[in-house]
Amino acid sequence: MPVATSPPAILTPLLRHRLETSLPADQREVTCNALSNLLYSVWNARAVTETPPPADRTSRWPMAQIYQRLAVPVAGSPFGPLSADEHRTLQLVHYLHEVEAALPLDPGGDPAVRRPQSQIHAHVLHELRREFSLLPVPVTLTWRELAVSDIAVKLLAKAERLGFQPTEVRALGAQQLDAVTGVHRGGMKLTLVAWNGAAPPERSHAAANPNVWDPGNPLGNELDLLLAPLQMDWTGLTPLAR
Repeated sequence: MPVATSPPAILTPLLRHRLETSLPADQREVTCNALSNLLYSVWNARAVTETPPPADRTSRWPMAQIYQRLAVPVAGSPFGPLSADEHRTLQLVHYLHEVEAALPLDPGGDPAVRRPQSQIHAHVLHELRREFSLLPVPVTLTWRELAVSDIAVKLLAKAERLGFQPTEVRALGAQQLDAVTGVHRGGMKLTLVAWNGAAPPERSHAAANPNVWDPGNPLGNELDLLLAPLQMDWTGLTPLAR
């Protein structure tokens, strides 16, 4: 999945060694790879946290456990001061923990009330997973999660520039992209829209439907998603095998 800029090696040898020495041998590679993908997806996010760093090594939350494994070296793992980039990595793991532990948005709550960034991030991930489940283009679970993680950060950044927190996300269309020899193995192009529930797009003005303003005819009162404040095209490509 593409990212906005190329970050430094997120799991430096020191951090990777700390994580690996705290894990069983058969979990090391998959855990490090999964964590690297998540960190790459949020490297360019503001990632504002509102809670203290997780301190419980026995927490049921995976990111809380990983934070402790990276922050507190165990016997056999390297000590020493962390670089600025390594501190940034720890802060991002802290943020990802807030996202994974965020409470769902209250369906009856006022969408105009500003919420923690991590709670909105978690909600957008939920919205995107639902939209992917409705797409006619089949994708693997791993590909979907990489895509959802990448899209969520880009969508949140664009919504922030527009001055609102997105609580509703919809996919308007999806196009499967064929592989290009020597370049990539294919992928998908998505057209997405988003808005805050306090300011939904206008209702459809389809003149051809005589019941468009009839409350008893909900199909004639659908939101015009093309009027949503956030419109976004996203392309995800599967790189060539190394």
